Amino acid sequence: MELATLIKAGANVIQLITYENKRVHGLVNIASQELGRVWYLWNRIEGLKKWDNEEKTFEKIDNFDLSSDILDWFNDEAMNCILILEDFHPDFDDPRIIQRLKIICQSDVEDKSLILLQPISKLPCELEKDVHVETLDLPDIKDMRVIYESVCKKYGITPDENNTELLEAALGLTIMEAERAFSLAAVVAGKLTSEEVRIIISEKENIIKKSGHLEYYHPDETMDDIGGLENLKDWLTKRGRGFSKYAKEYGLDTPKGVLMLGIPGTGKSLAAKAVGNAWNFPLLKLDMGKVFGGIVGESERNIRDALKIAEAISPSILWVDEIEKGMSGLSSSGSTDGGTTSRVLGTFLTWMQEKKKPVFVVATANNISQLPPELLRKGRMDEIFFVDLPGLKARKEIFSIHLSKKKRNTRNFDIDLLSKASKGFSGAEIEEALKEAMFQAYDRGKEVTTADIKDALEKTYPLSKTMSEVIKKMREWAKSRAVFASSEPAENLNDSETIKVPKLKQEAYNNPFIEGV
Repeated sequence: MELATLIKAGANVIQLITYENKRVHGLVNIASQELGRVWYLWNRIEGLKKWDNEEKTFEKIDNFDLSSDILDWFNDEAMNCILILEDFHPDFDDPRIIQRLKIICQSDVEDKSLILLQPISKLPCELEKDVHVETLDLPDIKDMRVIYESVCKKYGITPDENNTELLEAALGLTIMEAERAFSLAAVVAGKLTSEEVRIIISEKENIIKKSGHLEYYHPDETMDDIGGLENLKDWLTKRGRGFSKYAKEYGLDTPKGVLMLGIPGTGKSLAAKAVGNAWNFPLLKLDMGKVFGGIVGESERNIRDALKIAEAISPSILWVDEIEKGMSGLSSSGSTDGGTTSRVLGTFLTWMQEKKKPVFVVATANNISQLPPELLRKGRMDEIFFVDLPGLKARKEIFSIHLSKKKRNTRNFDIDLLSKASKGFSGAEIEEALKEAMFQAYDRGKEVTTADIKDALEKTYPLSKTMSEVIKKMREWAKSRAVFASSEPAENLNDSETIKVPKLKQEAYNNPFIEGV
């Protein structure tokens, strides 16, 4: 954003949406020098202040505490200046204030401009066509270098020339947050080198968590921890190479994302974590449920802020777990939530279509029926995978993986017998059966055996027994609309006992696979 250019183009009133007031002060200072103007700052507590560029400080002008008074001053007395109004948006409920701003917007005055500086997007409909609105992007690597050097100077530290890794670790933070993170590292370590990356990332995690919408993950899971899903793993490995500069030179588009649909407990979330580890990209988990706020416009701002952070730390992976839960109100959106769900989905899909930064989206879903058709359309995601129940070969791998994690020698167990006994079990159900067997064996004071695990399996009713009809319908749906994540053919569930479970009325209506609608 070139502030001076906007002012030259005749933008009398500009709204800047950001938490970084000091950063805006710097931008206005640069613009004022280019335009040959002075600049002022107003807020309700400190009144009106004028910036002295020689002394590098503010000079108090007046104790204006009413918004009407500062607008009168700007109209009647101000000349050849830029005026910043901090947190002016609460006054947008006053029709007289709105009218005064509208008059300023439409005036022919060319020597003064108004900057509305606020942290949230709020603008009366009367001013939407007159006020130029800009959302300030998060600092880039050049901005981080300036902050880094200022912190080094403050603490008497010699700047490290090889500081790129440290600067990249701070991406996604505001200037104030980055300054605090660098300062913390300087105080704790007494230096600011690549060795302090862990301190910066730790502070960054805490800041990102405070937003409530994103969680920074450090996955330990690898592709080797996933049993089966050969097609999915092979596809992810190949797509991971698409982020290199050689892929761009070859003419490949930057990978967009993948949607994994299927039965609960089959490894979709595990695959998302493994991707972050395999590609060595920052992994951010987006909680769609927490995106929705109670204030009008808050939900849309929350999703934009989350996407902005994901872009700032790119290349990165944005993991949206159980995405259908965040879209559950879409069918009634407009009649029950004022269209909030539709607008949030629209913001997300538009971003996916138009994003330029290398952010790879990994979305998972259990209930296909709740997903909007816009998300399933080819082109939004690079591919849609259906994750089915593990086959015999995959179950053998799953047993071997979990037994090894429990520090048990797989040779001491009959893996073939257990794999056959667990037909129709998901990976999560196999893991829980193993845990139950180990608890029972521990309670008896003995080592867990194949018989213990088989007994735990026999006492478990997997989803394939309680939801066999649903699973069959999901498989039929996936045949023409998705790629199967596993290379193993799906096992027939007809020979497994179907347990008739009473269903709630809303289950039948909300899941077309239950009634075959």
